[in-house]
Amino acid sequence: MKTYKPIIDEHFLLNIKYKSHKMGKLDSHSDSIVKENSEYFIHLIRIALADDVISIKELELLHRVSKKLGFTAEETDHLIRTTRKSDYTPPTILQARFEQVYEIVNMTLVDGSINKNEMFMASSFAAKSGFNEKEIPNLLVLLLNGIRLEKSKGEIFSEYQNKVMKHA
Repeated sequence: MKTYKPIIDEHFLLNIKYKSHKMGKLDSHSDSIVKENSEYFIHLIRIALADDVISIKELELLHRVSKKLGFTAEETDHLIRTTRKSDYTPPTILQARFEQVYEIVNMTLVDGSINKNEMFMASSFAAKSGFNEKEIPNLLVLLLNGIRLEKSKGEIFSEYQNKVMKHA
């Protein structure tokens, strides 16, 4: 197993090149995968709508994510136009909120690199999911390092809980 130097700069990880993140094999022609991708993407739209506005940066990230999920620009625009905020309520359970941010960070890493706009969006999504603005940089660094080191979602969540308890 390769060892990586951990990221400690919580003031943002600009233009870092990552090894391609390994995802499960997906059959893009499968109806269940298309449904799952649609539900996931609609969830991201609802998070972006949590403050009633989808900013230009959020819109750009949504289009990049939708392309990775196999949607056309027309399908993406239709989903963005027809998805309503009222359908999104951030989870009250910490682990569920953590998992949402995990999935967003994971999606930003899927192409092997991450840029400042993606980090801004991940930070914005974390805030909309109910995380305190002061803890978000540490949360994102923890997620980036954990995903890059191929730790499980559960392992990363346990680390997060331990850090939160130490600072409480």
